[in-house]
Amino acid sequence: MLGFMDQAMDTKEIPVAEIQAAAVVPGGNGVARTKESEKADSDMERLERVSHDLFDKLSVYLQTELSGTQDTYALMEELNTITIDQYSNLTHSSTQIKDSLHDLDVKYKLLLPYLEQLNQLDVSVASLEQATLRLDAYTKVLESKFKKLEKR
Repeated sequence: MLGFMDQAMDTKEIPVAEIQAAAVVPGGNGVARTKESEKADSDMERLERVSHDLFDKLSVYLQTELSGTQDTYALMEELNTITIDQYSNLTHSSTQIKDSLHDLDVKYKLLLPYLEQLNQLDVSVASLEQATLRLDAYTKVLESKFKKLEKR
C-alpha cells in the first residue's frame, strides 16, 4: 500500500533531465512548470486576447448594424409621417373639389332652363335669318321688276 507513496517520494528514480525541465517558474505559485505547459499558457493567453478582440469587433459591428437599422426605422417613420400629411392634404383637396363640382352641378341645373331658352332663341334667330335672306332676295327681284316697269 505504501508502494505508491514510496514511488512519489523516491526522487532517485526521476531522471535529471525531467527535474531540470520541471524547474520552478518565477511568479508561478511555486508550482513547477514544463516548457510545454508554458507554451500552452502562452497559447491560452493568445487565444484569450484574440477572443477578446473578436468579441470587441463583433460588438462594434452589431452596434453599427443596430444603429443603421435604427436610422432606417427613423427614416421610415419620417416618410410615413410625410405620407400621412400628403394624404391628408389630398383628402382635403379632393373634398374641396367634390364640393366645388357639386356647387357647379347645382348652378348648371339652375341655368339649364335658360340654356334651353337660348337654344330655342338661336333656332328662332336662324329661322328668322333665313326668312330675312329670302325676303331680301324677293325684294331684289321686285325692285328689278319695278325698275323695268319704270323704264317702259
